Amino acid sequence: MKYLYTMLLCCILALPGQAQQDSTAKSSLMLAAIYGSTANYFGQTTTERLPYVMSYGAYRLKGGLYFAASALTLLNDASGVAAIDLSAGYGFSPVKNLEGNFSYTRSFYQENVPLLQASNENNVNGELAFTHFLKSSVSADYAFGTLADVFVSFTNSKLISLGSFGANDLISIEPAFSVIGGTQHFYQTYTTEKNRKAKFLDPLFPGNKPEPETTTVESTKFDLLAYTLAIPVSYNRSNYGIEAAYQATVAGKELEGRSDKPVSIFNLSIYYMF
Repeated sequence: MKYLYTMLLCCILALPGQAQQDSTAKSSLMLAAIYGSTANYFGQTTTERLPYVMSYGAYRLKGGLYFAASALTLLNDASGVAAIDLSAGYGFSPVKNLEGNFSYTRSFYQENVPLLQASNENNVNGELAFTHFLKSSVSADYAFGTLADVFVSFTNSKLISLGSFGANDLISIEPAFSVIGGTQHFYQTYTTEKNRKAKFLDPLFPGNKPEPETTTVESTKFDLLAYTLAIPVSYNRSNYGIEAAYQATVAGKELEGRSDKPVSIFNLSIYYMF
């Protein structure tokens, strides 16, 4: 399973269980509601917890073309919808056990939203997944806007059936381990904007010491960003499902303002497919 808010668009394009099999035979509409204990972007999180809820919808044609939209609201911010994403993509399976996906996402962010990805309004994604004893996938993203970043993710997962209550449902767990690499202009932009806001508020709070305006990333060097371990548990029927997932993320390198301790993230999603 993908991130990802990482792109949790990000999301739930790969339908779990029986619903995924049914979606290949006909056009389908999926609606979902997602809760996350904090937003993350390719394994990166802010020092401030950003719990959110996201509404999501996707219409998939039987030929593999799909269109999706989502709206994300931060629970610790009363200013309304923080981000809206509009996506179009194409999923395909050229040979048995091999699946691919290409997509483009355009994001619209509220001004001064504290999300790490707010400087990258556009994202182009390509992914290939091969199922053998494990499901192995490689995903490449080009994110651009104010600046541009490249990300590559390698993931191994294993779908394990935990049984069922009857003939038409499935309880499963799918542990997944990912290694994520990429450039870090998005973090440079986030740090700079955060420092500007702090300086703007200093006259209102004379006791505050202004944060130094430093540049976190000075080049386009490609680095290891994070290791993630996700453990999602799902209950699926032919048309709906519920999934609870725990994700632990360890930063690949220590950057200014971030902890080197593992970050724990909990997600809960509910979807229905017509």
